[in-house]
Amino acid sequence: MQSAEASRTSNYQGVVIYRGDERFEVLRVHHRFQDDSERERMVSLTGEPRQLVRIDNRLICILPKGRAMSVERPSLKGFLAQLTPERVETLKEFYEFRSEGEGRIAGRLCDGVTVRPKDQYRYGYEVWTDQETHLPLKVSLTGPKGEVLEQVMFTEVSFPKSIPDDAFETEVDIRKFTLITRNLPKLDQLPAPSQHGDPQVSFSKLPPGFKVVSHDDRPLPGGAGNVEHLLLSDGLSAVSVFSTVQSREEKVLSGVSHMGPVQAYGRVVGSFHVTIVGEVPGSAIRMIGDNLRVPLPGPAQSGPGSGVVAPPRVDAAPSQSISAPAGPQPIIPPDLVPGLSPH
Repeated sequence: MQSAEASRTSNYQGVVIYRGDERFEVLRVHHRFQDDSERERMVSLTGEPRQLVRIDNRLICILPKGRAMSVERPSLKGFLAQLTPERVETLKEFYEFRSEGEGRIAGRLCDGVTVRPKDQYRYGYEVWTDQETHLPLKVSLTGPKGEVLEQVMFTEVSFPKSIPDDAFETEVDIRKFTLITRNLPKLDQLPAPSQHGDPQVSFSKLPPGFKVVSHDDRPLPGGAGNVEHLLLSDGLSAVSVFSTVQSREEKVLSGVSHMGPVQAYGRVVGSFHVTIVGEVPGSAIRMIGDNLRVPLPGPAQSGPGSGVVAPPRVDAAPSQSISAPAGPQPIIPPDLVPGLSPH
């Protein structure tokens, strides 16, 4: 798709609106591609002052003191920007691509395409791209009946030949703000699932087309152990699976919770607590959660070839009811841009 390359290599600036789950955000954006490097800055024009600066895949969030932010959720635009022609051909098994003709967004002529799922395990998309530059000017996440769940749209946009460096400089006293820096994943550049050895969580069944595309282990705050992260994807939709050994005193998410299109499913299986989070329908989250397997309690497993026999695995029994999380919900509406959710 030409829009994938345009999202990365175009110089553009303007005003973007985000709406979803009864929230409405207005942001000013500058984006530059220069010397084979991508740079982007987004500044909130509504609510608390906050900014986002992205240099290639490195993301820096600048937000008021005392606020924490997670960037696990992929943005609407983020995964669409990675749709290569080869990936589109693969996705046609699970999605239908249909032209919507011509329309106007931000005063510019655009071509529309809908991406409709062929089953109940994924959401759809509607994308309007600028006819001249091929930049996506409007991206909507749609539900089973075509209803808009989330939407990102330019209301003003221009395409300058160059954008000065000072457009990417912060205008606030960063001593009064919290800075959070993360490296954002790209589906084409994720570490191989086998890079960290065999995952402790496996699945007896997954929604059609979904597979484990990344596996890594992350340290918990305060040296309290590690959390395993598996990323599942069908090439467009993505689901994160986090697992860690549960502390008896710890309050954890149990059952199904959601905020807007983001679904979260918490399970305690043996000594493990598993949280599944994704911008997919509840049917997909439930299938993943109800078919996960974890090791039975036993000696710590060693790497391949260690001679240590892995303990037998136990299937998680499907949940019988939906219950509210016992602790704070891990997902709430986006606070800066789609793909960023505070907690």
